[in-house]
Amino acid sequence: MPKTYSPRFVEPAWYEWWESRELFKPQQRSNVASTYSMVVPPPNVTGSLHLGHALTSAIEDVIIRWQRMLGNEVVWIPGSDHAGIATQMVVERFIENKYNLTRSEMGRERFEEAIWDWRNLKGDQIIKQLRRLGSSLDWDRSTFTLNPSYSYAVNEAFIRLHKEGLIYRDSRMINWCCHLGTSVSDLEVDRTESETPIKIPGYELRVDVGEIIVGTTRLETIPGDTAIAVNPSDPRYSHLIGRYVKHPLFDHKLLPIIADDAVVMDKGTGALKVTPAHSFLDFEIGKRHNLPHVSCINLESWKNRNEIHRFDMRNVVLKYLYKKDLYRSVKNHQSTLRICSRSGDLIEPMVSEQWFVRIEELADSALKAVDDGRIKFVQDGYMKQWRHWLTTSGDWCISRSLWWGHQIPVYLCRDNKWISAHSEEAAREQFGAYDITITRDTDVLDTWFSSALFPFAALGWPKQTPDFQRFYPLNLMETGNDLIFFWVARMVMLGMKLTGKVPFRNILLHPLIRDEVGRKMSKSLGNVIDPIHIIDGASNQERIEALDDLYLDGNEKLSAMSTTATAGNYQPLGCDSLRLAMCSYSTESPHINFNLTMVIESRKFLQKIWNSAIFVLSLFTHDEFTAKQVILTSYHRTVDKWVLAQLYEVVVSTNDHLSNHNLPAALRGIQHFWKNHFCSVYVEFCKSYTVGYQASTNQQLAFALNILYVTETALRLMSPFTPFFTEELWQRLPKEYLNGEFPESITIATYPQ
Repeated sequence: MPKTYSPRFVEPAWYEWWESRELFKPQQRSNVASTYSMVVPPPNVTGSLHLGHALTSAIEDVIIRWQRMLGNEVVWIPGSDHAGIATQMVVERFIENKYNLTRSEMGRERFEEAIWDWRNLKGDQIIKQLRRLGSSLDWDRSTFTLNPSYSYAVNEAFIRLHKEGLIYRDSRMINWCCHLGTSVSDLEVDRTESETPIKIPGYELRVDVGEIIVGTTRLETIPGDTAIAVNPSDPRYSHLIGRYVKHPLFDHKLLPIIADDAVVMDKGTGALKVTPAHSFLDFEIGKRHNLPHVSCINLESWKNRNEIHRFDMRNVVLKYLYKKDLYRSVKNHQSTLRICSRSGDLIEPMVSEQWFVRIEELADSALKAVDDGRIKFVQDGYMKQWRHWLTTSGDWCISRSLWWGHQIPVYLCRDNKWISAHSEEAAREQFGAYDITITRDTDVLDTWFSSALFPFAALGWPKQTPDFQRFYPLNLMETGNDLIFFWVARMVMLGMKLTGKVPFRNILLHPLIRDEVGRKMSKSLGNVIDPIHIIDGASNQERIEALDDLYLDGNEKLSAMSTTATAGNYQPLGCDSLRLAMCSYSTESPHINFNLTMVIESRKFLQKIWNSAIFVLSLFTHDEFTAKQVILTSYHRTVDKWVLAQLYEVVVSTNDHLSNHNLPAALRGIQHFWKNHFCSVYVEFCKSYTVGYQASTNQQLAFALNILYVTETALRLMSPFTPFFTEELWQRLPKEYLNGEFPESITIATYPQ
């Protein structure tokens, strides 16, 4: 046994051995065993896993391994998400960098082939990373959200909801991202305050975002103006209500002056140009006054490089206003900008015909499930957010104008009737006519719609598979707190509607990981950390070279390289050290600042236990010791009884904390026992006692067996947190001197009670 603990010595072979013994498959190991089921939040197939995934994996694997050691029949299902927008963005950057082609120039068929190639490459990489993180997943049950069986489940969900009227098509105001060429949900829109010009993707110049004195924030939308609105109580304009003004760009077009309470009198000039097709506020005003919608931004502009950019159009309008002496002045004004969280582009409010899910009924069911205790939040602090969002969110736009994803299973037939069906033949049969022309919608579904089905579709739904019948609902949904509405709420709403049951019984939300100075981890900042670089070590150069896979633009890459260069080389610290550090963070705070020092300290902690194990093993190298194999409790000294009492206390508290999903508290207790009771006191006392050791007295025998018993028990106690480390030491212990039978691996040994 090496004197120095080395993760490179301990960790490489165990995972493959565990899998070869099928230890991660659900097995009932006691007559009173319960089932315990979880799914991995499926990572996007956009690239490598990051520290957020490492945190998720560590927390979930501790819980799963603990449940497995309790003797329960445990299943933990892996998977990956096709991640429509995110994956399409990455692959678009890839083909533009490599081939200087847009996806429209490449064509849909070739582009989809390129995405599948990307998925196969990155999907394998994600699996390797999860294995390296020690995640004890049942890989035979792995699913991908575009697999045929999963796609069937997605189509079935849409068809059922559509036939029930919970999915409908309507022309409404939506959030449109011009850079992505698709609608996005309200949850994917960030709001930020700004008085200065901002940079948007795909446009070289910075864009002014102020308000001009004539009452518009958007010169480029003036062609879409259909009215001027004033407050009915504004004395400046009361005599003008009901009259008309000439459109500033089109002399033949008259705009009515209307009165509406939504106009703020002391904002700007108090006279608001109304563009119902390009503003959420104006859309509502337009509905009240029956104004026409005039769209002046092409939804398909991403297809043609020769289209005039919407912000270039701003200058065209400005020059025209100058020419007609209609431009007065400009002043700074702080605006609330709506930014696409995925692309960074300014959101364009647009009127468009899209597919929506009616939320009210589904949200009410999700609220009641939490109120009556069928679903419980581990942290009560999220209850207020949960209630607020479910009672205030509007209907959910689920159609996306992308090429990658689940094509919406709806067909347009005669009389503008939409039929939802699994195939064109089934749609014709429903319509009752086979000789008509029908057209399938080319849009795809929002990725969050398909991933909302994951807890039950991954178990085989809509079929009543043995897995679905045995393991649904899940016991726990553990994920990042940023997904409480994106994913968790939608899983609850669709799960309850489609299966008649809650999808899971408990919700545990972990914090977001930031860098050591509190900045959000971002690829463009270069502060994203690959967990494998911490586990196996990585030179500065290797980490810089890894940036090539991100396909950042020039400025972003320079910034990322600068940040990476200052971080220096990473020494190999091992998976178990990283897991210990990750599980040390409190799950109560909204975010945590990652500190590499915590991983280094965890490595030192494991070295301390390793040293104590060497001492314990040294006690059993004497030939005369092999004859006696029972603990002689009557010969226990006070210190022997004391360490057993401390062991008892930590076993009780650890099980209690794990039952409440409080991993940091459980880990603190385990570490305190090892460091402050076992290593620093008991082992040191025993070392002094064994000077000139002779295994001839019952007292010496009792002491040696006692320290062996305590070591074996404490290793089992720590095993869910550090599976590689504890397996290595546990396999080396001479367990034949202890009472009882032991299984082939510590991962299925009985958890201390």
